[in-house]
Amino acid sequence: MSDIALRYLGGAYIHGVPARDLTADEAAQHGALIADQEAVTGTKMYEPVQPAAAPAKATKQAAQPAQEE
Repeated sequence: MSDIALRYLGGAYIHGVPARDLTADEAAQHGALIADQEAVTGTKMYEPVQPAAAPAKATKQAAQPAQEE
């Protein structure tokens, strides 16, 4: 499971902010500065990473073949 909260897209560098994917803690620390700089420059440098969805569990019914009457 990934603990990445913001994926680095490149295109620019913000002094003091790591130019790489950021964890949730780093995103919280640098989020305001990132948003400000993206607005000023018009360049998207980071994008949020969606949490991985848990795989759906197979139901007992789906695992058994249908019975014919």
